[in-house]
Amino acid sequence: MTGSLEKRVKRKKFKKSLTVIIIFIICLGAFTAGYIATTTGFDQKAVEAFRLWFGQGENTVAPPGEEETEEDPQEPEETPVAEPPGEEPPEEELEEEPEPDPGSNSGDPVIYVGQVLIIPSAEGGGQTAAQVIHSGTLSSSTKKIALTFDSGWLFEQTIPLLNVLDQYNVTATFFPRALWVKDHPDLAREIVKRGHSMGNHSLTHPHMKELSAQQMRHEMQESTRIIQEVTGVRPFLFRPPYGEYNQLLLEILAENGYPYSIMWTVDTLDWAAGTTMNVGGTPTYIDVDFIVNRVLNNASDRGIILMHIGGADTVQALPRIIEGLRGKGYQLVTVDEMLPPPGTGTLTHTVKSGETLFSIAQRYGVSVQQIIEKNNL
Repeated sequence: MTGSLEKRVKRKKFKKSLTVIIIFIICLGAFTAGYIATTTGFDQKAVEAFRLWFGQGENTVAPPGEEETEEDPQEPEETPVAEPPGEEPPEEELEEEPEPDPGSNSGDPVIYVGQVLIIPSAEGGGQTAAQVIHSGTLSSSTKKIALTFDSGWLFEQTIPLLNVLDQYNVTATFFPRALWVKDHPDLAREIVKRGHSMGNHSLTHPHMKELSAQQMRHEMQESTRIIQEVTGVRPFLFRPPYGEYNQLLLEILAENGYPYSIMWTVDTLDWAAGTTMNVGGTPTYIDVDFIVNRVLNNASDRGIILMHIGGADTVQALPRIIEGLRGKGYQLVTVDEMLPPPGTGTLTHTVKSGETLFSIAQRYGVSVQQIIEKNNL
């Protein structure tokens, strides 16, 4: 009996232990399931049931990977909204915000890519490149020829030269370096006052082909500005220093209102007076006789004669040149009288991305206000 009693007692203890273990396992499983449910995507009702079961009630649970902190709560970043494919506006409708360039002002009208602007300096008649002129192009019933005078640095012979031209009632074409005009404004104004045509011979007399586009534009814009301010004449004839040019220069000339790049039919070599040069393979001394004969022997209808204000023998040779040409039946005129007048067509510019009114004005050598007024902006 005693043995049987002991066995029953052991069974009861085992059952109690087993019951405790089962209850512990059930509780542990329920707790684990509740935790998983509250932190994952289970059905909302099940989640709430587990939360209530474990006493969490209305408390919120942080998303996985984010720890709840009481200090410095951060708002979630907004996700950028992508534009629907194919909804980008066409290029011509994009407005370009003017950049705060020097000389521009925040009140300037906004221009947009693809907009066509009329450029005030429309003397070029819409040409994309200047025409290279070696002789006049207009037909005439009489023979015509033009005397032209370049000026670089020398100036002492200016008034004596003008006096000879006055004496023979001849008008000529002058191509001064713009800094020469700036240094001798009275002489430049006197040239215009006496009825002669005023061209442009650059700002600094550089080798233009060696310059960048930006440097070329600076030469043209600044030289034009100086000549116009000093003389009141806006030149449209350009003579390239040393007779050097390339396609880029011709395009920039047209941009700046110069439809013609003026060369010559006869180079008198007067700038070398008093020296010996190799002319036609023969050492030749350059003097008054040489200069006069070189002009008269090579004269042609609509020809252009190259001379210089600073030539040592130019003034002395000039009366014989004028008399000799007239004796051959030539009428002495200015270069522009042998060419069509500057075109009356409109020079336009189509706005490109990144351009502003200020940068366009700089490119063509005009002011922002002139562009605004011309286009009613």
